[in-house]
Amino acid sequence: MRWYRALAVGCCAAWMIVAMNAPTYAMAERALSPVNTSSPSETYQSLVAGIDRLEELYTDYKADKSFEKLREIRYQFGRLRALLDLADVPSANRVKVGNAAMTYLADILVRLPPVDVKDIPGGSPSDKALPARWTIPGTDIQIAKMEGGPQSDEYLITAQSIADLADYYHRVEDLPVLQPRRYNSLHKEHINATGPLIPNWLTSHVPDALKVVYLSTPLWKIIAIAIVAFAMLVVAVLWARLTRIQRRRGSEVRRLGWQFTLPTMLLLLYSIGDWFVISHLNPAGYFATGERLLSTAAFYVVVAWAVWIACYLIAETIINSPRIAGNSLDAHLLRLTARVAAIGSVGAILIYGANEIGIPALGLIAGIGVGGFALALAAQSTIENLFGGVALFVDRPFRIGDVISFGDQRGAVEMVGTRSSRIRAMDGTLVTVPNSDLARMKIVNYSRRNKCLFIHTLALQVDTPPARLRQLLERLRELLAAEPMVEKKDGWPRVRWTGVAVGHLEVEIRAYVQTDNYTKFLDVQESLLLSIFELIEALQIKLVQPRIVSTAGTERIQRQSSESHIDSYTEHTSVSAD
Repeated sequence: MRWYRALAVGCCAAWMIVAMNAPTYAMAERALSPVNTSSPSETYQSLVAGIDRLEELYTDYKADKSFEKLREIRYQFGRLRALLDLADVPSANRVKVGNAAMTYLADILVRLPPVDVKDIPGGSPSDKALPARWTIPGTDIQIAKMEGGPQSDEYLITAQSIADLADYYHRVEDLPVLQPRRYNSLHKEHINATGPLIPNWLTSHVPDALKVVYLSTPLWKIIAIAIVAFAMLVVAVLWARLTRIQRRRGSEVRRLGWQFTLPTMLLLLYSIGDWFVISHLNPAGYFATGERLLSTAAFYVVVAWAVWIACYLIAETIINSPRIAGNSLDAHLLRLTARVAAIGSVGAILIYGANEIGIPALGLIAGIGVGGFALALAAQSTIENLFGGVALFVDRPFRIGDVISFGDQRGAVEMVGTRSSRIRAMDGTLVTVPNSDLARMKIVNYSRRNKCLFIHTLALQVDTPPARLRQLLERLRELLAAEPMVEKKDGWPRVRWTGVAVGHLEVEIRAYVQTDNYTKFLDVQESLLLSIFELIEALQIKLVQPRIVSTAGTERIQRQSSESHIDSYTEHTSVSAD
């Protein structure tokens, strides 16, 4: 029999534990259990029970305002909004519209006779086939089964019913209450409620003239929200003046940094003001939805502004590092990347913000796509130049400051933009070349060579003895071989008698001077030319007059002169590129 006694004692202990903790279990289930939308009956019962709980929370909150009790009210509103079909309501307004709809429903249902749960589809175990929709008796308010979407197969109060609730409420608000409730009008309690920072004694001293309701919001709340907005505007204007003063001095990074603080300050002010207005002033109805749409639109515009500046600020911060020259091709590439990133980011933010305030994102993207296609056709050359600029950045045929030859022109590259490149010609004029044209041209970069070419042709008299000519060639080769700056490999340097022209003999001298510094090359060239003329004079060899030099020789002289001119220009206009 001992095991019977042990079993009895254990059962009693278990019953006592369950009995003692039953209120705790009930409270936990009440706080965490989700609303049931599996049938019209469950949806209706969840609605009635939720409204009763909401009134209980309001009563407790009015007796002792606290942030914890306010959070509980918000949580209960959030649970009840799951009973509503708010898919057609802009995301920015779903909280306000849902909360107002719930207070309207509370005041409407309390003026209707109680509905027997067994008469609602799904209220009886025998109900097998549930209808697609059910109408609350005595009203046009419908509970319908959702087809598709995240709430598919749930029974929710329809969007059309939600849109008509305000009109239904105004029709019945003066009718007598037929069911026991804590408030004759939960909607009025809701629109007059304030946050913990606004004590009851302050709202009780508001003049009756300011308690008049406009757009479902008391007039005094509208005035208070206007004062908050004005205070935010004053702070923003003062900060804008400070940033304007600070941007006038310092580097580009400093200027962009101070410029970035303005939208950042606006976002901070928005966060503080939005928290105070929603949590403590609590606007409702049409005024709240309008204010919410306007503030949300302003928020995303300011965020887009901040992101736009941030893209350029990041690029300029990188450019300002010691590794990158401020006017290099890498710097221009970073600025181009920042511009593209800014345009893309701002576009995405504005599209997302438009979707939040009720402008469908897919429709907006489709419209932008059609408009973008039309714009692309109209701005075909601009887009072509943009991609031409990208090709120049990728291929890097030159850097900023390099002297290049393009087409029949030569000059120093000063800037590569999104549409065109700017090149300073040798005569000082500024040439603007479309990127698409420049990307297709043959580009000769004189600044990127690793050595300089020494090339000259001697025109000797045709009666020069062969022995002296041979002696001249040997002495010239010895002269070049003795110069340490002259490259000596692969048959270089070259000294050759190239032929007999009309009235003279041609001796061509070619050598590479191992330096990319043109000033040093000129020193070496000058020394070699002086030694060559001293050698010619010592061998008593005569040169012909320049006027009888052949056409081929003239072309070579002109080419050498042109290259010397370019080299000289390179030396005087060179810029540290990377």
